[in-house]
Amino acid sequence: MSTGRRARRTLNRFAASAVWLLVLAAACGGGSNGDARRRSDVEVGRATVVALRVVQARTPPLRMPRYDTSGTYLQVSGSELDLRAVNSTLRAALFADQKAYAPYARREKPRTVYRAHGVYRTAVDRKYLSASTAVVSALMPLTRELFPGQHEGDGWLAITVQVPSGKRVRISDLFTNPKRGLHALAAGWKAQIRRTSGAPCLRIYRDHYRATAANYRAFALTPRGLAVGSWELAACHRLVATVRYGLLRPYLSKTGAELIQGVRRAG
Repeated sequence: MSTGRRARRTLNRFAASAVWLLVLAAACGGGSNGDARRRSDVEVGRATVVALRVVQARTPPLRMPRYDTSGTYLQVSGSELDLRAVNSTLRAALFADQKAYAPYARREKPRTVYRAHGVYRTAVDRKYLSASTAVVSALMPLTRELFPGQHEGDGWLAITVQVPSGKRVRISDLFTNPKRGLHALAAGWKAQIRRTSGAPCLRIYRDHYRATAANYRAFALTPRGLAVGSWELAACHRLVATVRYGLLRPYLSKTGAELIQGVRRAG
C-alpha cells in the first residue's frame, strides 16, 4: 500500500472518531440541560404561589325584625384549585357572626326608644386583605347597631383561611410561643396607634389592648404586614394598625412563617 493511501485511511479513521465524539457530547450535554430544566420546573412548581381574585358577594340579610342589612363580604376565584371549602369557610364566618349577634338584637331591639331600623353592614377593604393559593385573609369593617349611630357598634369581621383546605387560622397559630408572640405584636401595634388620634384610648381602656388572643383576634395577613383591628369603645372609634412582619419573625411558628410567605396582593 502506498504512503498516500495509508495517510488517507488514517485521516478517515480520525474523522470518524471525531464525529462520534461530537455526537456523544451533544447527546450528553442535551440530556444534562433537559434534566436541569425539568429539575428547575419542579422546584419552581413547588414554590409557586399565585394571587386569587376577590369577588364581593352581597351580604345575606340578618333575619331580625326591623333591621336593614347592606354591604358585601369576601369570596375568591381564579385558580385551578378547588376553592369551595375556602369560600364555604368565608361564608360561614359571616353567618356565625350574625348568629352570635342575633340574641342581643332580639332582646334589646324591643327596648330601644328609637323607631329607626337597626343596622347590620359589612364591607371589603382591600387595604386589609390578601388572597393567594396558600392563604386568604381579611379584616372586614363591620357595623352592628340597634339604631343608626349607636355607640360601640363598629368593629371588624376577621378571618384567615388556609388554601385549599379551608381550615381557619387563629392568631395564636402564628406563633411558636403565643404569649411571647402576642406581646411582640401588641407592642408593635400600640406603637403604631400612638402615632394616631387613637393614642388616648390605649391609656383610658388599657385592659382592652392587653396582649391576649381575645384582644388581638381580629387580624389579617396583608402584603404590608399583620393588620389588627379593635372594636369601638365609647368615644374611641374602632382602631386598626399594621405591624411589619420583620418585627414578628423571631416569634413565628412554622405555620405562621409559611402563611406569611404565601401572602399575595389580591387580584
